[in-house]
Amino acid sequence: MKPLHLLVLLLALTLSACATTQNNHDPIEPVNRVTDSVNDAIDRVTLKPLAEGYSAAVPKPMRTAVTNFYDNATYMNTVLNGFLQGKGAQGSQDFLRFLINTIFGIGGLVDVATSMGLERHDEDFGQTLATWGVSQGAYVVYPLLGPNSLRNTPDFITSTATNPLFWAGLVVAPYVTIPITALNYVDKRAQLLEASTMRDELALDPYVFTREAWKQNREFNIHDGHPPAPAVNEEDDWEEDDWEEDDDFGESENGTGTNLSDSETVADDLNPGMKTRITIASAPPADVLLDQPGLTASANEGEVDIIDRPQGDTDPDNAATANLPESGIYNIYISSHYSEAEAAAEQAGFAKQNIHTTIVPSTIKQHTWHRLRISKHNNRKEALAQLKTIRSNPGLEKAWIEVDTK
Repeated sequence: MKPLHLLVLLLALTLSACATTQNNHDPIEPVNRVTDSVNDAIDRVTLKPLAEGYSAAVPKPMRTAVTNFYDNATYMNTVLNGFLQGKGAQGSQDFLRFLINTIFGIGGLVDVATSMGLERHDEDFGQTLATWGVSQGAYVVYPLLGPNSLRNTPDFITSTATNPLFWAGLVVAPYVTIPITALNYVDKRAQLLEASTMRDELALDPYVFTREAWKQNREFNIHDGHPPAPAVNEEDDWEEDDWEEDDDFGESENGTGTNLSDSETVADDLNPGMKTRITIASAPPADVLLDQPGLTASANEGEVDIIDRPQGDTDPDNAATANLPESGIYNIYISSHYSEAEAAAEQAGFAKQNIHTTIVPSTIKQHTWHRLRISKHNNRKEALAQLKTIRSNPGLEKAWIEVDTK
């Protein structure tokens, strides 16, 4: 993309972003979804098959050498932005890393610098702008290039200007530079094969999954692996009245499940010895989550412990579950998450243990929670027996039942 075209596009997107106020930083979602669909369709018939063939035909050591070469060729962008962010020591080490790998690593094919204690960093101009206090702006999906944001868009210019392969392409014959460029894209796509497969298999909405994963990765990189706890969305103004239709986790399944406002609930039989942990990327304060008599919570580093399960629940038909309706659909859940990306990641972890789950969305006003359902049953006794079996497995002791009576 030419710099002039890039600046025109950037200006147009900036104006459109200013005209639309959105808290999710995706004001042009309809356009992004169309672009994402087109990109995905092109990928499925071009890059993905090439990447799969490349991975199958080329041995792992050779693929690693190719990846090292392109990482080193583009590393001056990291060096430049390290200095622009005021990381003088890191920038100097990164420049030394580039020189060592270029000279002693056969043009970067071998990563010699890491074994010498020169750690690889990942910096770009988008991160530099974030360091200077520039807000993220709108989330943008570019044709062929994929996920990005307004703040990160100018990195196209700095990454191109610091790429020696780009300048070599101005003097070297196209029959040399075109294959080199094509191999770069195929190699990058090969590195994403596992992640894209997981997204396609697990995500309820691949677009949302990709967007949230991209945003979380950007925050991780901007803060050098230590992102701050995300701020609570002030528009998520949950009130005590909202709980009248919600189950015991503050999540609603179309008005079903165990109701905390009823007199016969598991809340009546609370024992503060057992906690159900909801892992979240961004959550309301504990006092908002649990604005109910008899419930307490503690928040620690992005996790909320909701105390609502009896201690030592080895009997599935004890007081905590005895009030379940005699009929309905009995859903057994093992965890709840604030984002689909987190739910999918945990689902993949369980899958590796041969524990298969389904992601079930549950909405309270403006936010959708994502819970992992391990099984569902039509028979109450069968569901209770299965709950006992599930809870006997390490890591699944806090599974719970919710009933759909509709």
